[in-house]
Amino acid sequence: MNPEVSRIKDLLFEEMELALTTIASLLSMIEEEHWEYRPRENMRSLIELARHLVQVPEQELAILQEQPMEQVRSLVMSVMHVKDAAALSEVMHRGVSALKDYMNNLDEADLLYKSTAPFFAKHQPSVQIKWLIEITTHIYHHRGQMFTYMKQLGIPVSMYDLYGPASKSWTL
Repeated sequence: MNPEVSRIKDLLFEEMELALTTIASLLSMIEEEHWEYRPRENMRSLIELARHLVQVPEQELAILQEQPMEQVRSLVMSVMHVKDAAALSEVMHRGVSALKDYMNNLDEADLLYKSTAPFFAKHQPSVQIKWLIEITTHIYHHRGQMFTYMKQLGIPVSMYDLYGPASKSWTL
C-alpha cells in the first residue's frame, strides 16, 4: 500500500484510539444517578447516548459491509441493558478492533475505490476510506455531546479529559 495512504488510515485510527481512551475515562466518571439525565424531551438520555456512542464502530462497520437492517438492529439490542462503564467501554474497544481488522485487510484499491451503501440509502454509496472518516467524526460528535451532558450535570470534566496532558494549560 502507498505509504501516504497507509499513513492517513493510521492517523484516523490514532484519532479513534484517543477517542476510545477518553470515552472510557468519561464513562468511568458517570454515577448511577446520572444515567437517566435527558437535556430535553426530544433528546437521548445519557445512557441512551452512551450506548449509541460505544456502538458506533461496530454498528457502522456492519452498515458499511452492507449488513441487513435486522443485523444492525440486533447490535443495538445487544447493549440495551448495559449500564456498566467498563462493559460499555469494552463494546467500543471490540468495535474499533473489528473495524481496524476490516480496514487493515483492504488493499489500497479497495480502501480508496470500493463503494458500499447503507441499507437505508442504497443510492448513496461511499468508498471505504470515506466510511472511516465518517465513523471517526461520528464518534467525536457523540463524545462532544456526552461531554456537554456531563458538564450540564455538574460532573467535573474539562478539556484535559478530552485531549489529555497537552490540554492541561487550556482555560476552556
